[in-house]
Amino acid sequence: MTPTEEASARWSRRTLLTTGALGLFGLVTGCASVPVDGPVRFESMGTHEATQTSLPVLVNGPDPSDSAQQVARGFLDAMASYQAGQPVARKYLSPAVSERWQPTRVLIYDSATLPLAEPTPGHVVIDVPKVGDLGVNGDWTSARPGQKLAIDLGMTKVDGQWRVGKPPDALVMSIYNFQREYQRYNLYFFDPEFEILVPDPVYLPIRGHVETLLVNALLRGPSKWLRPAVRSAFPDGTTLAAPSVSVERQVATVDLDPKVDGLYDPQRRYLLAQLAWTLDQIPQVKRVAVTVGRAQFSVSGVGSTTDREHWATYDPQVATAAQGAYALSGDRVVIIGANSLVPVSSLAGRKISARSIAVSVVGERGPAQPLDPDTKGSADWLATVSADGRQVMVYGSQANKPRVIWQGENILEPSWDRYSKVWLVDRNAGHARIVAVDSQQAVPVAAPGLSGNDVRALKVSREGARIAALVQRGGRTVLVVGRVERGEGVAVRGLRELPLPMTSMTDLAWSDLDRVTVVGADGQAPPRATIVSVDGYEVDPLTGPDSSTVAAAPGQPLILGGTDGALHREDKTYMWSRRGEGTCPAYPG
Repeated sequence: MTPTEEASARWSRRTLLTTGALGLFGLVTGCASVPVDGPVRFESMGTHEATQTSLPVLVNGPDPSDSAQQVARGFLDAMASYQAGQPVARKYLSPAVSERWQPTRVLIYDSATLPLAEPTPGHVVIDVPKVGDLGVNGDWTSARPGQKLAIDLGMTKVDGQWRVGKPPDALVMSIYNFQREYQRYNLYFFDPEFEILVPDPVYLPIRGHVETLLVNALLRGPSKWLRPAVRSAFPDGTTLAAPSVSVERQVATVDLDPKVDGLYDPQRRYLLAQLAWTLDQIPQVKRVAVTVGRAQFSVSGVGSTTDREHWATYDPQVATAAQGAYALSGDRVVIIGANSLVPVSSLAGRKISARSIAVSVVGERGPAQPLDPDTKGSADWLATVSADGRQVMVYGSQANKPRVIWQGENILEPSWDRYSKVWLVDRNAGHARIVAVDSQQAVPVAAPGLSGNDVRALKVSREGARIAALVQRGGRTVLVVGRVERGEGVAVRGLRELPLPMTSMTDLAWSDLDRVTVVGADGQAPPRATIVSVDGYEVDPLTGPDSSTVAAAPGQPLILGGTDGALHREDKTYMWSRRGEGTCPAYPG
């Protein structure tokens, strides 16, 4: 197994679930804010009691006889245990920097390598492969392949004893410690039109008061990467008026400062929706109450408390989305049923020759909304790419004649967004052109880093704020994600590559709100499915049949188009069942 494969194994989703359970017995890390001048004041994590019972730190401070490397080692060990303000870690710092040290991030390194080196006596550095880092708000950024974490700790002697003189502006810990001490959550923000919520993943220490940490993170706003694509109903600078979010009888009370008093009723409703969806991830929270200076936060039509179901219309999975899976079997479009492949009734008697298909978010049985007065039947729901890859046709729910909406040179599998636009990539000799087509026009998509490059697949997320794409670069395929910015036009920006131990990938689909499933292989290995979190933190190779295509959707089982020409469906026990001969599996979206 290569080092990259070993790293991927350590970051796998199921491995993370296991190490999260082990964290009940382990140590924990956390951040504190420390003023630059004056006496040290430790910022509370937002509660008088931690969610889990904290265990004592492994170290209590340096001994007078400790060598430079022993002091540096103690400093690292102290940072791997949660304490408000990191008072033990500060004992390893020189007095000149102890009070000013303000760790605002978390830097994570590879557990398999010794983190410290001493190139010359007394000169100790952190020199280790970097795995990733956590931003101020808890958002994860994966390290680039081969990236190192190199920090000179500036060891110095104080009264004859070694101390750290140049600590980083971050906590530093191994991926092993990070996996057992931090847990993933989503913050929820709105699209620019305030029509749907968009998840933004963050990682929080399991020993902190997670309700308070989540709300504070929500108030600070979206991650830097997602910010241009979303909006928040909270006025800038909104804070908690109370020290923490209290939870009593499964009701979380969020006391906000007076900045929210000036909001109009629709804005207040959006605010409640963001809070309800974000706090719904906490098992002990069933409802949310909002106050302002202990006074009830008034919203018309809403009781004194609310919950996520009250705001289901903003579901990022799209409340009206269809759930069935479709495919091509011979020259027929079929629904992948529980036990068999069922022909689509509205296409009865129609033979379809296509190399790929895509189904609208609302599916075949979506609301009947004619595209124009001359169109009979309901809205278009199926897009097909001709066998030669040069033409895209759309079909309605009735037996009306299909329409050609695009012609090109080498068109990839389409992707529908929730606006009923069909996203198309025309490779045209490896120089991609991206358009979003609806009944009225084809809108060019500005996509720096994708347009003009060798794009092999592209899919839009269910809520329409993000895309995932496969791009051929330098003899290998890479997975990238980007945010969708909508204004006068449509643009894809902020591309970031997610590290994967695969050299070739053939297909991808959004399997969850914050996860993508890709099909690919490394070298001569058979192609398999792998689940990847949208920030690159989790990489989960799946067992299953050799495959070339994948269909996925939030809350739905994976469907693989096997290299054996059959369709395979994953069940709840992570086993696979053969559903019949077919190709081009597709969920709505």
